[in-house]
Amino acid sequence: MELLSVPKRGTSAREYVYETLKRSIIFLSLKPGQSITEQEIAEKLSVSRTPVREAFIRLVQEGLLETYPQKGTVVSLIDLERVDEARFMRRTLEKAILRLACESFPSDLAFELRSNLALQEVCLEEQNFIRLFELDEEFHRLIYRGCKKERIWDLIAQINADFRRIRVLKLSLGIGVGEVVQQHREIAGAIFDHNATRIEELVEVHLPQNDPGFERLRREYPEYFA
Repeated sequence: MELLSVPKRGTSAREYVYETLKRSIIFLSLKPGQSITEQEIAEKLSVSRTPVREAFIRLVQEGLLETYPQKGTVVSLIDLERVDEARFMRRTLEKAILRLACESFPSDLAFELRSNLALQEVCLEEQNFIRLFELDEEFHRLIYRGCKKERIWDLIAQINADFRRIRVLKLSLGIGVGEVVQQHREIAGAIFDHNATRIEELVEVHLPQNDPGFERLRREYPEYFA
């Protein structure tokens, strides 16, 4: 078992375990349907079982882990209904947020957006898809922050886990990677040009109502899906 650990500095054991497990699930290092136990995670992360138990409870509440009387704890399968629900929320809120961003956007965060896009280009060239996904998430968080709506982004993240996993899977297979980076360029350009009309069009492309790629993934990885 490989866990994608997060930095331990300045965090409690509980947060360290929770963030490490969540990151490992999102990035499919812990695969859908995989069984895990408190003891093995505690040994792997060199912590007691108490923070592991607390992390398991939180992840069950978020739908990333499931517990069964005889089977124990397993990483939840990806549920396409939850994916569609999260995507619907993202599409609806993103249109409103991006319209606000077109009206006014702080210059310091505009600089950060440009820097983020430059790093996305590097990751695309190097095929570093994990880092590209992180930059994708940060790109959108910066926009919400620029509109003073970052807490809304945090709320979205609470029900966004299956959507994030399926996006990681798409990126890892190289599905639509170049298109995503190009769409980010165009979204940033519309913000800088205060072009709210163009933003509406771009959201429909970036977060389409139906994505045939999801069904392709379910055909290729049936064991990952509920």
